[in-house]
Amino acid sequence: MKIFVLVNDTAFGVMGLRARNIVAYLSSSCEVDILYREAGKFDEMRRFVHAIREGRPNLIYVMNVGYAGGGAALWARMRWGIPFLIDHGDPSYDLLKSSGRPLWEAWLVRFAEWTMLRAAEAVIARGAWLAETLKMRRPGHVFFVPDGVDTEVFKPLDVSDLRQSHGLEGALTIGVIGSIVWSDRYRMCYGWDVIETVHLLKEQDVKGVIVGDGNGLSRLKERARTYGIEDRIFFAGRVPHEDVPRYINLIDICISTQTNDSVGRSRTTAKLPEYLACGRFIIATDVGGARDVVRTNGVLMDYQGVYDPAHPARLAEKVAWLSEHREILKQGLEGVEIAKKRFEYQQIARQLQHVMDTLGFS
Repeated sequence: MKIFVLVNDTAFGVMGLRARNIVAYLSSSCEVDILYREAGKFDEMRRFVHAIREGRPNLIYVMNVGYAGGGAALWARMRWGIPFLIDHGDPSYDLLKSSGRPLWEAWLVRFAEWTMLRAAEAVIARGAWLAETLKMRRPGHVFFVPDGVDTEVFKPLDVSDLRQSHGLEGALTIGVIGSIVWSDRYRMCYGWDVIETVHLLKEQDVKGVIVGDGNGLSRLKERARTYGIEDRIFFAGRVPHEDVPRYINLIDICISTQTNDSVGRSRTTAKLPEYLACGRFIIATDVGGARDVVRTNGVLMDYQGVYDPAHPARLAEKVAWLSEHREILKQGLEGVEIAKKRFEYQQIARQLQHVMDTLGFS
């Protein structure tokens, strides 16, 4: 079985990482080539099509809905009859709409997304709610295979040196790791609630840690300056993937805020399994995949709509209580076993292999 994996992301992105980790555990009977998107979408689509024409795989696996990989897979199906599977995580139309992008662009993406999903031999949904939603339109052709984590790499670590070097000794740290993309429509981005919470708790020894980059980073820094708490927020920026486990372990309480809409409900999020594997205490909104994995190892909180202005106050109240009862944070270690049982990449690869066997691709 010859498989081409078309990744609508760079080799260093989240999807590139998922592709390599899954492929490593697939059956030895599978010959797999991974192609990453390295330039513009239409140039990459042509490059992917050329590679398919030359290589003639038996199956194409597309990582994420995208013009480059999805377009090449559609062409290969029409031109040479090569079937493809599509690995899907976020409802692209809803995501674009909530980001404030032009409506015509969101509708164009919606048309492209559903064309790809309907033409695929099967859809691999990374979120349970997304899988159930898609099954209503394509019964028998949608399978739930969640995001994964390498528990040999992501694990509890002693990062006392890192805490000391960034002036975090003794403080209770709350934070996030991820892409910081600003929404013009809702005037917020990933990490906004960390800034607001530290501001509300400025009289307590609570500090924020925000790891990641994006067009929202400067907005968060500006808000921290406005509040006069820039010395209480550690902005790490983008860090190499091999260093991410150390930075997760730098955070005492990992915040996982998913919006209460179709986008938030669809996600497991790649970061949640990593937080679990590192044994962090998690405060998550009671939306989507967090409901299944955040128990005594964390706290689930109500969240209303896309932007919930009351959320930071509720979050601050919970963080303040945990600051007085820090022994409870050790319960985050229960997440390590959850990660091993549900999100270890070897388990994820077995699920995908089962799907391929079920579809006759073995």
